[in-house]
Amino acid sequence: MSRKTKKRLLLAALAATGAYGEDHIIDNAVTPIAMQTMGLEVTPIEATEIDREFDNGRPGNNKFLVVGKHCKVTFSVELTGGGGATQPANYSSLLQACGFSETVGLDDVTYARIINNTEKDITLHAYIDGVNHKVLGARGTYKHVAKVGEVPKIEFEFTGLFGGLAGENIPEADFSGWQTPAAVGAKHTTFMLDGNELELHEFELDGKNEVAYFEGTKTEKVHLTDWKPDGKIVFEAPAHADFDPTSIYIAGATMPISLVHGTVVGNIVTIDSTSIQLGKPSYGDKDGMMTFDCPFRVIDDETLATS
Repeated sequence: MSRKTKKRLLLAALAATGAYGEDHIIDNAVTPIAMQTMGLEVTPIEATEIDREFDNGRPGNNKFLVVGKHCKVTFSVELTGGGGATQPANYSSLLQACGFSETVGLDDVTYARIINNTEKDITLHAYIDGVNHKVLGARGTYKHVAKVGEVPKIEFEFTGLFGGLAGENIPEADFSGWQTPAAVGAKHTTFMLDGNELELHEFELDGKNEVAYFEGTKTEKVHLTDWKPDGKIVFEAPAHADFDPTSIYIAGATMPISLVHGTVVGNIVTIDSTSIQLGKPSYGDKDGMMTFDCPFRVIDDETLATS
């Protein structure tokens, strides 16, 4: 019987109890959330092959050992709110497994970078028509992408321990908690740079988490060892006197940045940093209008809030 490439589903469960690397869905009875993914791809196994270089009196290949078994999962989700001002979005567990804390406040839910080595791990069950790929102790990296006329999204890449494969049918999935997105544009999106509201065309912020698989004699883990977030913005060139990115770049100045998307309570997302540094700007064109294409480096870790 043939298998269909489009029959894919991702379930995710954040560590609530139990030890690192356990299957939180099976071992710890954490109810998983069905991720409304796009472009779900699974690398079933990543490993190192150790050649057994026998002296057996003849040329040719020898058998090898497979060590360091782990796997990768990549996908995107839509960037939306959680349905209520203090309701976490369904992708909140993914952000936490990328090294962010979650704080439910009086009027929003905020995600901020963890710096005390207490990052959580996540269990992923990735179904590819008839096979469940179990990914344990997973941690990952992310990229926020917003372009005018398109739905904003978060691109994720997770690395986790190889938890085995199981012949299982795709379970019924509940996507009711996922909100309907709004396209990036004048009605739903505001972009601010150094206190100036600019005519944004494209926004990317890449978390650049350094994710490392490690195996010693006591542990096998996936670590977040560092992060160096950067990004790029493309915006319509304002009057020179209003905003001059070239002079700002030369001066090495830092400034705040903010992207607010959404206007309805429960479906508003804010990404901001109190300090970014612009890279070398270049000119571009958008339908005959001059634009600036500016890379940037995040100096003060960004936060994300849903409200």
